[in-house]
This record gives sequence, C-alpha cells and structure tokens, in this order.
Amino acid sequence: MSPPYRVGILGLGHWYSAYGLARALPEYPAATLVAVACPDSSHLEQFCTTFGVPGVTDYADVIDRDDVDIVHIASPVCDIPELTMRAARAGKHIVMGKPMAMTVAQANEMVRVVEASGVTCVPFQGLMRLRHRAVKARIDAGEIGRVAVLHQAGRWSIAEDWHQSGRPGWFVDPTQVPGGAFIDEGIYWIDLFRWLAGSEVVEVEAKMRNLVHTGLAVEDWGQAVFTFANGVIATLEAAWTINAPRATGPSPKHNSVVRLEVIGTRGEVIEQWFRSPGSAVLAAGAQDWVFERSGDEAFGAPTPGPLAHLIECLEAGRPPLSTIRDARAAFVAAMAAYQAAREARPVRLDEDVPAHPPPDAGAPRAPVAG
Repeated sequence: MSPPYRVGILGLGHWYSAYGLARALPEYPAATLVAVACPDSSHLEQFCTTFGVPGVTDYADVIDRDDVDIVHIASPVCDIPELTMRAARAGKHIVMGKPMAMTVAQANEMVRVVEASGVTCVPFQGLMRLRHRAVKARIDAGEIGRVAVLHQAGRWSIAEDWHQSGRPGWFVDPTQVPGGAFIDEGIYWIDLFRWLAGSEVVEVEAKMRNLVHTGLAVEDWGQAVFTFANGVIATLEAAWTINAPRATGPSPKHNSVVRLEVIGTRGEVIEQWFRSPGSAVLAAGAQDWVFERSGDEAFGAPTPGPLAHLIECLEAGRPPLSTIRDARAAFVAAMAAYQAAREARPVRLDEDVPAHPPPDAGAPRAPVAG
C-alpha cells in the first residue's frame, strides 16, 4: 500500500457525504483528510471544529494544493461540473458528487475533460454498485435465471441543507439542482439498473408530482418506467414523501423505505434497508423464500465507501465499477424521465434529450396529466 492518500473536501452542501467521509477516515489507514473548502463560513467553522481539519472558503485553495491527491466533491449540484473539471485539470483524482450536472451539455463536457486528464473519477452515485455486488454476483451466476424486471422504491424524508436544519435549502432551488426528489434519490438506482440489466435504457415513461410538499419549485415524488435494449423493464419510485412524526422536527432518515426487487425468469432477489433480515431470495424449485441478514461487521472500522473503492482501483491499476461515463448515461436517462413527465409521453433515448432545460424549467412543477 502506498503512503496514505491525502484528501480534500470541496463543498459542504451535500453535508451527508462530507460528514460520512470525515467520520470514517480516522480509522481508515489508506487516506487522511487534509483540508476542506466551503463558501459558507458558518458551516465551514462547524465542520472544521468537529473534525479538526483546516478549512478555507475558496475552492481553488484546496484544488491547487500540492499535498491533495484526491478531492471529494460535496457541493450543491450547480458547482459540481466546474469543480470536477478544475480538479481533473489539476491532476486530482475525484469522488464526484451527485447528480453530476445541471444539463446534459455540462455532463458531456465533464466526460471529455476528465477522460482527457487521465485521473480516476468515481461517481458517488456508484455507491449502489458497491453495496449490491452480492446481488450482481447472484445474477451473473444464474441463480435467478435471466433478469426480466427490476423494481426500486426509495421514499425518504425531504433533504435538509444542514444537520437538523429543518429546511431543504439548495436541494429544492431550481437554480442549483436539475430536479427534485426523483433525481436526487433516484440517480443511484438508475445507475444500478444499467449495471444489473447489463444493457442501456432506450425508452422512458414518467410522472412527477408534489404530493406532500406542495409549495416546492421541484417535485417531491417521481415514478418512471425504463425499457432497456435487451428487454428488461425497470420501475423506479423516488420521493421525499415520508414526513416527520412531529411538525416541529425533521423525519429521521432511518424512517425511509428503500427496497430493490430483482425478478428473474427462475427466481427473485429482494434487498431492503433499515429492516432485518435485509435480503430475501426465491430460487427456482425452492419451497420458500430464504432470508439472510446482511449487517455490518460488529465493531469493524468504518469504510469511506466510494473513496475506498477509488483507492483500491488506483492501487490495482483498474477502472472503477462506475465511471464518469456511467454517471453521464444515468443522468441522460434521468433527464429523459423529466422530459417524459413534462410532455406526458414516452421519450426514446435515441431522440435528442434537451442539452439544456426548457425556459420554464425553474418554474414550480404543475401536476403532469395522465
């Protein structure tokens, strides 16, 4: 193993991932946190005090440091494209935030710049590939036959712009995000669908609504049906519809429903978080479901997820399970879902998905007919 990789965090908008990384690194020998940059000085001070790490308000002061090998981008979405490209041009390896961009045009340019730079980029949304490697192994081993249908439900409480702030802030600001709950929660699963299906999305149908948080300028609920080139059908529900048990406080994230179903021609696999057991398998010819617990190792050191995968890939000289091209493909499919909902029709991905949002993209979303 090389000496510890030196990591800088860019932005604290997506504070969930930034805090998770900083908590894990003290017990992770392959990397150390050396700096954080965040334009919000109040959030920066809280973070730096908590973790004892130097902080600056200018992103460039971290990107340009010689003692930073890897950057973890946790900024609001609107800043991710520029930060990704600046980091790549500076020769930094990247854990890229999600969703990757505001527009398809930005995503295209990001792919070009990152690939030209030669750095390794692990999209944070690829986390689900890391979490579901055992499911993928079962599929590849033929345990449930050929994959026919994929279902994913991801219903959470609304995102908060800071720990227990009780407000969504930038997460629901159309000038800072390309969409609401559907892309924020769903982009992970669109990426996973492509991996489990082993194919590309060719058509999308979708509906978007504001069901609980009716005053938002972005949707709090979305559902889409993705048709893949090999015939696999995938359905995705991604929402912020789980409300707080008390009006005075945010809903704890463990109140969520996160459930993946993989239906094969000879069996099924169901994975569910926040419930025990976490895995259920029905194989061809089996008398009943087999239930398996999938808890973490007791007292095991926390692992910083995508960062650990990036370092493993650097050490082994191999590409990551999810690349920036994979991130772009999932982003294009998600943007096609928004177009399908807006236009109340199926959208083929061999059509030109708009590279930029339409002029009214920032307006509050009216219910979609149908």
